[in-house]
Amino acid sequence: MEKVKRFYRGLSPKRKLVFWVCIGIVSISVIRIGVWQATKGVSTSPRQYLKKLYSQEPSERKLAMYMLGISGIKQSLPELEKILKEDRAPDIKRTAAWSIGKLNMEKLISLFDSTEKGTKDIVMETLLNLDKNNIYTLLKKFPAEDMDTKVKILTYAEKSKDKNVYKEVLKIGEAKEEAIPIRKEALEIAAKNIPFSDIESTLWNLYYNDPEQEIKEFSYTLIKELKEKK
Repeated sequence: MEKVKRFYRGLSPKRKLVFWVCIGIVSISVIRIGVWQATKGVSTSPRQYLKKLYSQEPSERKLAMYMLGISGIKQSLPELEKILKEDRAPDIKRTAAWSIGKLNMEKLISLFDSTEKGTKDIVMETLLNLDKNNIYTLLKKFPAEDMDTKVKILTYAEKSKDKNVYKEVLKIGEAKEEAIPIRKEALEIAAKNIPFSDIESTLWNLYYNDPEQEIKEFSYTLIKELKEKK
């Protein structure tokens, strides 16, 4: 060690700088070799990701699902669907739904027809997180859905800030086959987000011609409120 010190003291300032640069290069090389040795046995093959889907560690499971999704490994779809349908943890189900959507959006849309409420709600949420235009898909499915799901779709529609979505919501308010509470909710959303000049004639038509007295009265109330705001 003493010899090294004497050697270093005998160097010129320029050579000392070169000495420390060399030390830095050697240190970085040692670190890189250590990292390589630590990770060289780690596989990133689809088989490894699929195995980790059933890890006891939730973070490993979520990472595996995420990697399968972004890597485009479509052979994992059956396993991801099984997890979405059967797992009880909402965060695991959400990650599975997200990966399914990344791999095959049509598959995720088909899973919206699930009869299990938790799965259905997560699929609906994920569809809109992946692509806000999926609200149109949900609105097309609207007539066949139960009351609770219809209310949730209307809530998402209101948040869309899309004037064409609001026009579709107005059609729901006009639909005589829909339940009165749903129609009123749809009309209220439309009235809040569509200019009065564009919705006035529809509201007057409902007031004069709708078979439901409650809808007539509600339409007239909306007309009065909107006129007062003008």
